Amino acid sequence: MTAARARGTYPAMNSESYDVVVVGAGPAGLMAAGAAATAGARVLLLEKNRGPGHKLLISGGGRCNFTNAETDMHRLISRYDTAGKALFSPFARMGPAQVLEFFASHGMPYKIEDNKRAFPCSDKSNSVLQVLLDYIDKGNVTLRTHTTVKALRHDSDRVQGVELENSTIHAESVVVSTGGLARPDTGSTGDGFSWLEQMGHRVVRPEPSLVPVVVEEDWVTELQGLAFAELRISLRLGEKTITKTDGKVLFTHFGLSGPGILNLATRISQAAADAHNQGEPAPTISLNFFPTLDGGSLDRQLQNALSAYPRRRLRTILESMLPPRLARRVLAEALAHSGSGTGNTGGTDNEITASEVPKQLRKRIVARMQDFRLTYRELQSEDWAVVSSGGVPTDEIDFRSMESKLLRGLFVCGDMLNIDRPSGGYSLQICWATGYVAGLSAADAASVAHG
Repeated sequence: MTAARARGTYPAMNSESYDVVVVGAGPAGLMAAGAAATAGARVLLLEKNRGPGHKLLISGGGRCNFTNAETDMHRLISRYDTAGKALFSPFARMGPAQVLEFFASHGMPYKIEDNKRAFPCSDKSNSVLQVLLDYIDKGNVTLRTHTTVKALRHDSDRVQGVELENSTIHAESVVVSTGGLARPDTGSTGDGFSWLEQMGHRVVRPEPSLVPVVVEEDWVTELQGLAFAELRISLRLGEKTITKTDGKVLFTHFGLSGPGILNLATRISQAAADAHNQGEPAPTISLNFFPTLDGGSLDRQLQNALSAYPRRRLRTILESMLPPRLARRVLAEALAHSGSGTGNTGGTDNEITASEVPKQLRKRIVARMQDFRLTYRELQSEDWAVVSSGGVPTDEIDFRSMESKLLRGLFVCGDMLNIDRPSGGYSLQICWATGYVAGLSAADAASVAHG
């Protein structure tokens, strides 16, 4: 930062004036702009992309899991790890119940699916975006796209506005909601973090957080597109289980994705780093496709199927228990680890019948169905991340107003904040709550500044 800028003096440029300038038209920025306008402020919303809500439109695979309908505040806060306690205040004003009411009252019916995930009934993220666009339109917010902010303007203790390429915008309040580093193709390139660092804020380096996992096994491409609603997922170092959870899993051409995997991604990466530092093999991810059955029950289920249809091919019976592509891979893995292919059956892998299945092979098949392992290679790049970790520490923001503790009139919200969260609507819940509070507080601060 130049000496001139540090003193708050700037080159002469064309200038405009607003009460509140919001930088970044993602979910938090749109909510902030609408809330500030509803409170009576003259609001300018700036977006560098060609249109607002780019990341919002692709969230949840285009369906947009827009919040989590957890009504128990303590349970909700616990999902945000140690930084979650900062969210009590904004969630008290715009918690999940208020978010659901906000969208319903603006003409968007919703539905609650497993794990309390809320979706628009249309299953289209555009329904969520349209509510927000109507919200800012009703408040007469001025939206400018294709507009890149170069810097924040300020004096020694208060923000003064923003600096564009060839002009300046004066404002009593500025809300920064430019997002983290997840999916930079949508415009989340970390611009806001550099501005906040110039203001004196510490920024924890953002890294991909909810991100798919790349595995070593090339044959995983055979399973691309298979999705499972509820699997038991275990992270293992050798035979030691590091952690386990239940969740949705999606096979991709490079490995694994889905909420269950995304929520474990950071833990998996940490375990891999620890293993590497200790000279140990990479961790494995174990999938149990029958998490509600113990090994004995699943073994009896398979035995009954083999006894009932002795002339059927083993592969056909397995395909009645698992998706066909997965059944073939489970059989291939079980045979490979038996050490002798089909044993003494005299048939090939594809021809072995139910009556020819030896006990050892049956046991290995059951083991593979409940302990299907893939070897961790790396996390996908930030281009694939749903959200990124890192950002401004919570102790530098007053969460009662979302105002910076370092510079009056500067408000920070959404993915700019260093708050870890799982998938399942929790990230957007932060955006709605902190954006709403930031918008109202920014409008109030501007009114006070005007006297």
